[in-house]
Amino acid sequence: MALLFLRDMSLSFGAAPLFNKASLQIEANERVCLVGRNGEGKSTLLKVIEGAIQADSGS
Repeated sequence: MALLFLRDMSLSFGAAPLFNKASLQIEANERVCLVGRNGEGKSTLLKVIEGAIQADSGS
């Protein structure tokens, strides 16, 4: 059973898409590392996961 499941999640800021139909599934006992350059959406993705930001679409 997945501990975290995102399916077809999309988020845009104005006309600029940040995520387009992104999917992620994390199972029990899995480790995940989120890596990227400044401004690429790492913190924004975590805010969507915690519910602080509403995604445009997806679940």
